[in-house]
Amino acid sequence: MARRLRRQSAKAPGGRGLSPSPGRRAVTATPEQRLNRLLLLGGSALALGAVLVAVLAPRFKPIWLGINLGAIGLGLLMGKGIGRFIFRRVLPTPGK
Repeated sequence: MARRLRRQSAKAPGGRGLSPSPGRRAVTATPEQRLNRLLLLGGSALALGAVLVAVLAPRFKPIWLGINLGAIGLGLLMGKGIGRFIFRRVLPTPGK
C-alpha cells in the first residue's frame, strides 16, 4: 500500500508519470464532416419544429406531419448536394 502511494505522489497531475507526454491533440474535421454535422443539427432542429407544430396544431393531421418531414428530408438531401457543389474544390475525391 505504501509503495502504491509513493508511486502516485511521484506522478504529475493527470496521472501521466513524472514527465508527462503532451495530451491528445484535437483532430481537425474535414469540410465534409463539418457539412454533415451542420446538416445533422439543422435537420434535427427542423424535424423537431415540424413535430411540435403538428402536435400543437388545433387539429392533428398525421399526413401533414409526414409531408413536412418528407420535405425536410428532401431539403437536407438538396443541401448536401449543394454543399458538395460549393465545396467541390476543397473535398478530395475518393480515388485520389
